[in-house]
Formats: sequence, structure tokens, C-alpha cells
Amino acid sequence: MEVVTMPAGHRHEASGSDGGSPSSPGATHASGRSRTTQRLAKVQITASVALAAVSALMQADLELPDFFNRLGKTMAGLTGARKIAFWRMGHRSVLALQLEPYGFAANSPIRSLKFDLAADGGAAERAFFADDLDLSNGTSPELDDLWRANGLVGIRNSVAVPWRAGDRRIGALAAYDSRRGFTNDDVWALRVAAVATGLVWQYREAEEELDVTVERLEVAEAARRRLLDNVAAGGDQARRRFASALHDDSLQLLTAAELQLERISQSAYGAGPNAAQLDQVKATLKKVEDSLRRLLSNVSPESLDPPVSLFDAIRERLESLRIQAGIELDVDLQLDGDLPADVSSVVFKNVSEALTNIEKHAHATRVRVSAEMIDGGVAVAVADNGTGFVVTESLYLPGHIGLTAMKERAQLAGGWCRIRTEPGAGAKVEFWIPSTR
Repeated sequence: MEVVTMPAGHRHEASGSDGGSPSSPGATHASGRSRTTQRLAKVQITASVALAAVSALMQADLELPDFFNRLGKTMAGLTGARKIAFWRMGHRSVLALQLEPYGFAANSPIRSLKFDLAADGGAAERAFFADDLDLSNGTSPELDDLWRANGLVGIRNSVAVPWRAGDRRIGALAAYDSRRGFTNDDVWALRVAAVATGLVWQYREAEEELDVTVERLEVAEAARRRLLDNVAAGGDQARRRFASALHDDSLQLLTAAELQLERISQSAYGAGPNAAQLDQVKATLKKVEDSLRRLLSNVSPESLDPPVSLFDAIRERLESLRIQAGIELDVDLQLDGDLPADVSSVVFKNVSEALTNIEKHAHATRVRVSAEMIDGGVAVAVADNGTGFVVTESLYLPGHIGLTAMKERAQLAGGWCRIRTEPGAGAKVEFWIPSTR
């Protein structure tokens, strides 16, 4: 599309419909208004086409060189130019060609030109960025002089407008070699295209920054996962060492002491007045042994990887809670029997951790445990009517890592964990683990 603008002094001669003289003042004013209306309409059309072109090319998701080349072709059609080039402001205010310009040969010397805006006395600054651009005979003489001074011959005419993104100056947009000479309307069309392209440039930069940020977050998340895996592995190793020492040392010694006490009680020494005391010591040792075996069950990593189905493992853990703590249970388990072993393990570990916290700290009389398959995973809720607590305080108490462990375990599995409680109002732990990992 080529925008044609009549010279300001031109008068279109035609007879008016009222039969008046073509040169009458009324006819002249009407003709002037008509030309002005036509000119404004053409300017609006040109601006709309420029904006539509930028929008369409942006939506096409082109690589930047192809984007600039195709936009240059569109702007050449709108302004009557044979060549279009974007100039990009680089390091230390050096202006260089933004690839790929439209209409220039591959070996054109313009591709190697650079303009140091701080070192040429302001000539390039005025030629490229003058907002009050003066046209003379369809060109910008100062810009033409700049091309010739830098060895670029054969340019018939040229104009340039600033290329900005808001208050930030990105560079300049230049048009060359119009067949009919450039007009103010052409300059206006270039300004519209430059503004729209500035927005595109900002958008692309924001996309790139977002991609870099996402990549850094992914790297940080991967490092965090490795760290948590290492912490979890270290915790399991510490549990195994503790469980082994507890089983092989303390419990074995305790069993030996019980056997010795049994032999004493069966001997003549234990049949006298000391029999009642011996029975009391035996009962005490039995309680200590039972307590240590429960501790062994809780701390052993193997005990948190149920050999039975997840449904049965949770049921057994709840029955143990009922017997040991006398807590009333409300259970609703609707679980898929084909869950992967690692998913079942994570779910069971979190349920066990929640129940252990209730047993140790909640002073609850009733616990409700529900589980169901939802949104491609296992959703679990463990609620009690105990004393409750302040979550932010409990998460960071030394030695109290159970709540944090539940959250981290769920996140590592690709799920989430929420804890809702307040002092005196009980507590509710909810988590969701995807059923495929």
C-alpha cells in the first residue's frame, strides 16, 4: 500500500454542485476540507496497517531477524521506500544495524556501519533521533550527509525516527530510497511502527528474562530436591544406626536381664520374702522393653515402608494408636490397591508422622483419618480434637522436625501438604500425593 499525500499548496479544481465558480472562496474551503479529510483517513489507515502488521508478526512467533525483515517489507510498502532498517543502540551508545534489514544486498556496506553517538559531535544523534525532523525535497538532508560521510553512496533519500520502548531508547527506524520522496505522513507511519515494535521488543525481553528466571528456578529446585534427598537419606541412615543399636544393644541387654531375673525368681533365693519385689521388677522391665520396642517401630525406616497394602498398613498403625493411647478412631479409607510402592511409602510415612505427633503432643481423645483418590493422586486428611498449636512456632522448634518432614516429603513427591490448627481447636493435616511419579 502506498500513501500519496498532495502538496499543501495544491488546489484541486472542480465545479461545485451549486454551480459556483471553482475559484470561489466556498469551493476552495470545501476542497481544502475534503483533502484534509482524505489525508487524515489515509494516515489513519496507514497507522492501522502498521499496527496490524506488528501484531500479526508478533503472533506468528518469528525469530527476531525474520520479524524485522518482514516488518521492513510491510513498512516499505506503506511508505514507498525500497529499503528499511532498524538500528539498535548497543554498548556505550554505539548504534549498529539490527539484523535483518529489508532491501539491502548481502554485501552492502551498511551492514558494517556503526555510529558512536558520543564521539561524532552529535551528528548521528540529531540525524537519527530528532523529533522535529525537517524534510526537504522528500528527504532528511542531515541523514543523507551522514550516510555519505560514512562511505554509503547511492542513497537517494532517507528518513529516520526514534525507536523507543516507553522512556527507554532502543535505537532508530530508518527508511531509504522512496520513489516519490518521503512525506510527513510516511514519517508518521514509521513512528507508529517504531512505537509498536518497541512494545514487541519489551515483550520479547521480558519473555527472555522470564525464561532465564524459570531456568534458574528449575536449577535451584533440582538442587533443593537433591539436598532434601540427601537429608532424607542421611536421616534414614541415622534411623537405621539408632534402630540397630537399640535392637542389638539395649533390647538384647534388657532381654538378658529379664532371663536372669526369671532364673533368680525360680531359685531358692527368689522364693522367699523377695518374690513380690522380683515380680515388680520383672513387670517394670517388661514395660521398659515394650516401650523400647514401640520406639524401635517408630524410628526404623523399614517400618515406614509397609510390606502390606497401604490400606492394611494404615489400619494397623491406627489400631496400634487405639490400643496404646486409648484414642477413639473415625476411619474412611477409599484407596486404590494398585498404587506404586514409592507413592504408598510417602503416604504411609506422612500418616505415621501425623499420628505420632498426635500421640506425643495432642492429648486428643478422637482422631479422624480419611483418604481418597482424587485429581490423579491420593488425598489424605488426619484431624484430631486435641490441644492444637501455633504452626509457625512448631515448624522451627529444635528437635521438632515432623511437620517440616511431612511438608518436604509431599513436595518432593510432587504434591503438597497443609497444616491447619490453632491453640485449643485441635489440628488437621492434609496432603496430596500424585499417584504416578
